[in-house]
Amino acid sequence: MPSKPRLKPEHALATPGGFSIIKNLLIPVILLVALFAGLELLARTSFAERLLPLKSFGNYHTQFEIKLQKLEEFARVNDGVDVILLGNSMVNTGIDPQILAQQLSSSDQPLRIFNFGVEGLTVIPMADLATLLVDTYHPKTIIYFTEMRDYLAGNGDDVAQIFLSSDWLQYRLGKRGFLGWLEDHSAALQRLLPLRYWSRADFPDTWLQNMRRYSNTHPDGYEPEIQVSDFDGKLPDPHNTEDQKLFALYGNYAIDPARLEKLRSLIMLREKGTWIVVAEFPAYPGFYTYFGGEQVHADYLSAIADYTREQGGMFLVPISPDLIPLSGRADDHHLNEIGAKLYSGLLAQQLNILCQVQGICLEGK
Repeated sequence: MPSKPRLKPEHALATPGGFSIIKNLLIPVILLVALFAGLELLARTSFAERLLPLKSFGNYHTQFEIKLQKLEEFARVNDGVDVILLGNSMVNTGIDPQILAQQLSSSDQPLRIFNFGVEGLTVIPMADLATLLVDTYHPKTIIYFTEMRDYLAGNGDDVAQIFLSSDWLQYRLGKRGFLGWLEDHSAALQRLLPLRYWSRADFPDTWLQNMRRYSNTHPDGYEPEIQVSDFDGKLPDPHNTEDQKLFALYGNYAIDPARLEKLRSLIMLREKGTWIVVAEFPAYPGFYTYFGGEQVHADYLSAIADYTREQGGMFLVPISPDLIPLSGRADDHHLNEIGAKLYSGLLAQQLNILCQVQGICLEGK
């Protein structure tokens, strides 16, 4: 009777070579590292820049990231930046740095001026954004164009929270984290992040819109309002359904002390060697109807001017909005290309007078 076959011990089932740490673990890791290194090298070439011109740091605010990319290139080409114009969309479309620099007479050579107007941001994220810009680019001057909506409690809080929650932004502001570090240092990730929503149905349209915006934004950050609109200067109507929303949002205006504290932190950046100038953009007077009228606006201006001076900042008295014709306005608080050229020259005149009369001049490096 044949004997039953004997079971082989478990080690007899192993491959002839046995388990190899180098073969089974180390080689795949080396291949992955080599792949990532290759992607990094490729992402830093001119070919990758032409193929994927947009960069992203993972922030939802594409226009902000375009401005950041433009400023990085501007500082590289011009060996730094002297003056940063900071504010919301009113600044973005309303000031041409090239005209401003050409008409300023306070320096022997044109100042390096960059327009960092970002849509939808109030003084809350602007204070942190100004810190980032000062720590990174060390401009001699920041002119911050603030407005009444900046100090309205609750206005823009959701946008500010989402904007400031960016891992990259938090990393650059001093909060350490691996994802923020990776977004800051990986050129490959920065080139690929704009494609992160590729599976969405609206991605092609969004991509083309962002590319158009990138192309329309000048190297000095100015994004002209190229769409033609006929602004007639008509005052807001409390009986109009759309206007009623803004009356409800801006009515019973009061300055929030917590928002003033944010302005204070921005002004205190002077301790890092940057001169802070606070100004107001020349909106159409009818815009202030939503807030309660021109007297409410005048009271606001007086309060902000006094507070700025108390904190050691410089407040630039706004020009008369009547100097901007209706043909230069896109709506009741934005300027078109015509208005931007006009206001840029008027701002230069104002700064020239400040320099000649009071000896307070914008400086280059």
